[in-house]
Amino acid sequence: MEGLSVSVEEKEILHGVDLEVKEGEIHALFGPNGAGKTSLLMAIMGIPPYRVTEGRILFKGEDITDLLINERARLGIGLSFQRPPTIRGLRTRKMVEICSGVRRTLKRWK
Repeated sequence: MEGLSVSVEEKEILHGVDLEVKEGEIHALFGPNGAGKTSLLMAIMGIPPYRVTEGRILFKGEDITDLLINERARLGIGLSFQRPPTIRGLRTRKMVEICSGVRRTLKRWK
């Protein structure tokens, strides 16, 4: 993200956010309620009413700021619930791996 500002219903929630996540890195967002963590993730995913008012979102070198949710999902961007449904014996990491594999499998059959 470069200089990302995000608004909801004309109220600016994020201002001038810069963040780079390099390939293979894992980052975690921590902060108090109301700090903007969810707003940032919703803006990255392109979920209304979160609207980018300044800056841009780059993914693998491509500007995705104006892409629709489904177009971002096709690139491999997604969200997971903070507290996903519990499935006995299935850890969140394994669920993410399974979902990633499904996406690759589906891509193969196109």
